[in-house]
Amino acid sequence: MKVEVLFFEGCPNHKPAVELARDVARELGVPAEVEEVEVMSSEDAKRLRFLGSPSIHVDGVDVEPRARAMTDFGFTCRTYGGKGLPKREVVAAAMKASTDASPGHNCCAPPAAASPVEATGTEARGTVWATAGSVVSAVAASACCWLPLLLLAFGVSAAGVSSAFETLRPVFLCVAALLLGFAFYRTYFRKEVCAPGSSCPVPQKGQRFNRVMLWVATGFVLVFALFPKYVGLLVAQNGGQANVTSGPAEGAPVVTLDLEGMSCDACAPTVEKALRGVPGVQAATVSYTESRAKVTVDPSSPPSRQALVNAVEKAGYEVKGGPGTK
Repeated sequence: MKVEVLFFEGCPNHKPAVELARDVARELGVPAEVEEVEVMSSEDAKRLRFLGSPSIHVDGVDVEPRARAMTDFGFTCRTYGGKGLPKREVVAAAMKASTDASPGHNCCAPPAAASPVEATGTEARGTVWATAGSVVSAVAASACCWLPLLLLAFGVSAAGVSSAFETLRPVFLCVAALLLGFAFYRTYFRKEVCAPGSSCPVPQKGQRFNRVMLWVATGFVLVFALFPKYVGLLVAQNGGQANVTSGPAEGAPVVTLDLEGMSCDACAPTVEKALRGVPGVQAATVSYTESRAKVTVDPSSPPSRQALVNAVEKAGYEVKGGPGTK
């Protein structure tokens, strides 16, 4: 076993680190050659993976598991949990692991050639998929409101779409919350568990970017999860009277339709827009709370009730009793 104590001239913890390595080797009864290696240049620091003085390497591997993926090599005074030397048990664990390793294999070998992305690829992919899944679930949870609007904009019938997605809305919201919670746990709370002497990569690059993207995704989830609460106001403000060129004539007849299938406030503007597109309709007002539409028609050329029912059904909703009701 080869034990190296890497240092630069003037480091006060250089000699204590050498004594620590020798003491631990004697206690374990392992044949260890403790060598003092002075780091002279930046090139030496990179070649030797020198993270500061003193650093203890066992068979070329840093004794501190979490430091084995670090790349900030240079001339600094190294500390270990606020102290100038690593814990005795950390050095002992590295020596034991090297002793127990099979011939020709070093169980502590660091992923020197691996990039930070490669070293934590599985962890990062799990968090990314959880974050993306939460956004997709939130989008699906609000589909009961935005999908009929989209279909109507393209002139496609949305019959039954709103009610179908409304039934699944609680499921999608629960899935979104669970996935988002999992992503936050992996990003902020999960601690890497490393066996003694094993290589435990520490992600450095990209961590801040991942956290920013997680919060951005959280914003998207909230926007879509609360979509049914505010989209009605947006639709009413932007297109409330778009198809009305003049007010209804005084004394114009009003047709009342009792509606079914509306699942949120956004449904009302959708039905209103569909009814206003029927020739002969002067105005249309839909109440989500009452599930009722009041349609003011042109007395000189009123649309048939069937035309109104067809417009409601094309928007994805139904009229109670169909065209034959009064």
